[in-house]
Amino acid sequence: MKVFILWAMCTLLPIFWVGATELERNQASQTNIERNQSRSLSVSKDAQYWQLSQADWTRYEQLMQSPLTYDMQEASPLEVLAQFARSDTERARLAERLVAFDKERTEGLLALEVAYRAAWARLYPNLKPIGPRLPERVALFVRAKCDTCVDALKQWRSHGVAVDVYMLGGDDKALQAWASVAGVRHGDVEKQWITLNHDTRALWMTLAKGKPVPVAISEQGEGQWSVVALP
Repeated sequence: MKVFILWAMCTLLPIFWVGATELERNQASQTNIERNQSRSLSVSKDAQYWQLSQADWTRYEQLMQSPLTYDMQEASPLEVLAQFARSDTERARLAERLVAFDKERTEGLLALEVAYRAAWARLYPNLKPIGPRLPERVALFVRAKCDTCVDALKQWRSHGVAVDVYMLGGDDKALQAWASVAGVRHGDVEKQWITLNHDTRALWMTLAKGKPVPVAISEQGEGQWSVVALP
């Protein structure tokens, strides 16, 4: 009798084992399906946030795996796609979305600044608000015949910030004419409070992410640069 029971257990054990293994496979497969579905939903939400199609988002992910984007890990998907656009039409479409996104973000920051100052004046009427700490030096990207670029230089200098001017396009004559209109003095250049340069290394695209000029950037340490708002 004991021999029969032992034989029966040995006969049924492989069946149970095979069944358990198959169940584990099914559970693992279901887990992978759920994980893929969750990732697809996350990707769809990210694409919708940036108003990108699924094809745009797929291309963005591919670009971020490329050595071409080694210095763009902090850039937005719109900036990455626009920089590596495959046609002028595609670049214009992405640039328009980037402008709309930056406009909305800037409006939010300005509204917050107004609300902050109002709250400070209401709560601490006898105290002056602490202003943002300004960088000691900025790189300012400008174009020829750009009045707002001239105003930006004057505003930075009025706060004691040294400025390295980089002109996009143009020759030495255009740069000198711009500096003359901006009121750049020989003493400012001699003391290096202002330097006048051509953007021959495409720093505007790599460091300022191609944002509309005038745009200023400052070094945050260890070779990291970021766009800074006018004071």
